[in-house]
Amino acid sequence: MVGTVKVFRTGSLVTVGIATMKALTERWKPIALLLCLMLVALALTTFKTRVAPQTSLLERVALSVVMPLQQVMARLAHHVSEFWSGYVALRQVRQENVRLQHQTAVLQGQLTHYQEAYLQQQRLRELLGFRTLAFPRAVVAEVVGIDPSPWSEVVTINKGSGDNLRKDMAVATHQGLVGRTVEIAPHYATVLLVTDRRSAVDAIIQRARARGIVVGKTRRLCELRYVDLHADIQVGDTVVASGLGEVYPKGLLLGTVAAVHQKPQGLFHEVEVQPAVDLATLEEVLVLVP
Repeated sequence: MVGTVKVFRTGSLVTVGIATMKALTERWKPIALLLCLMLVALALTTFKTRVAPQTSLLERVALSVVMPLQQVMARLAHHVSEFWSGYVALRQVRQENVRLQHQTAVLQGQLTHYQEAYLQQQRLRELLGFRTLAFPRAVVAEVVGIDPSPWSEVVTINKGSGDNLRKDMAVATHQGLVGRTVEIAPHYATVLLVTDRRSAVDAIIQRARARGIVVGKTRRLCELRYVDLHADIQVGDTVVASGLGEVYPKGLLLGTVAAVHQKPQGLFHEVEVQPAVDLATLEEVLVLVP
């Protein structure tokens, strides 16, 4: 009984395998036949091309089958070649674009550096020209620090006692007065700006010859106090240092009158002064050594 079952199962497997092979053979027979014909036609075409200039009927039939396929393959190869060439060219363009962008960034950085150096040279030339004419012993210094506190207006410069600087020396630019030194270190000094509320400069209104004290008011304004109420003061008048106190040289420009306020019961004018120097953009200064 056991042997019969095994024979039956083996026979079934053999039968199924034979049926599958027949089905596959029937399915792929046309394709295999077409491939064989193509190979034969190609062989005949190649042989005829090499041996004889004339073609037989069989060769013409083979050519009629093979040539359309060859044309399709040729077109496909052409399109693939064009696509690949375009891809390679696009990659080269992208690489060149990246290289040019990098080169542009480098050149822009160099241009900015040269422009900054040129502007600095212009400022220094003006400072040195002013020093030569008015204060030949003045020391050129660079602003290296700014106090961010809203209650004080001070900056730090990169010159100190090692450069013959001391406390209470006037600091200016070619445009006008900046302030005075208040703290001195060997290689640094602190400068109190004229816009600081602790600053006080004895001044004269140049046209009216009226005297007053310029004190700091805001970051961009000063106030001229104790000006006689009967003095003829107009907006735009020039304000200069009076020279009293032996700190600020006489005639050094402080600024211009920005506004004049009169109180009916007051004894003095209330005068706002616009500093001659833009202290918010201060970079280089002169320390006026006596």
